[in-house]
Amino acid sequence: MPTFSHGKDAVVLLDNTNLSTTLTDVAVSLTADVNETSTFSSSAKSFISGLTDGTATASGYFETSSPDSDAEYLAQLGSSGSAFSIAPIGYTRGNPATLGKVIETSYDRSADVAGVVAVAVAFQFSDDSFDGKSLVAPAAFTTTSTETSVDFGAAGTNGGGAVLHVTAASGTSPTLDAKIQTSADNASFSDYITFSQKTAVGSEYKTSTSNPARYARAVLTIGGSTPSFTVAISFGQGI
Repeated sequence: MPTFSHGKDAVVLLDNTNLSTTLTDVAVSLTADVNETSTFSSSAKSFISGLTDGTATASGYFETSSPDSDAEYLAQLGSSGSAFSIAPIGYTRGNPATLGKVIETSYDRSADVAGVVAVAVAFQFSDDSFDGKSLVAPAAFTTTSTETSVDFGAAGTNGGGAVLHVTAASGTSPTLDAKIQTSADNASFSDYITFSQKTAVGSEYKTSTSNPARYARAVLTIGGSTPSFTVAISFGQGI
């Protein structure tokens, strides 16, 4: 029997903000161009694949307290893009996640005398987008941690990409060094993607052209006095 999932568990993260408590709808569209290669001798049309593309849309409620999603939307307008990830059935380790760098293309706010103030936002993926999996669910980390690995079924054949979201940070001189390691046998791991050190909230999208091995895990190295970082990480193999 097929297994279905309820949309209420979806998690959406943009830069350093978890938008899940303010959104009611989110959609992702991934496409690829095709170019015709038919010739006079062809009996049927033939094509080759071209550039890939991706967009995302989301809608929900206007919010200016915690999390301040409205401020995040306004900050992204006109920016060069930021890390973005959508986990449609929740961010539990191993769950599917669409990830990449997005540029916000529109933000609409509406008020109705008989309703809740609403927002709608649209994004354009820039460069590659990845249909991957969660490696770290949004949670607070206070000590160094090597997370359980996730099985991607096979090694990648077209590079890989990852996003890091840090939605909260505290402590005296806190530091977070996060990286993704991969392994062919789930025993011997090597570094694949290393994020820039984080000392405050923020995010990063990073890719590698080398092909990742079958298994992937996140390693979080935390320093400082009474540090705490709320972190989410997802990773995908290139299509």
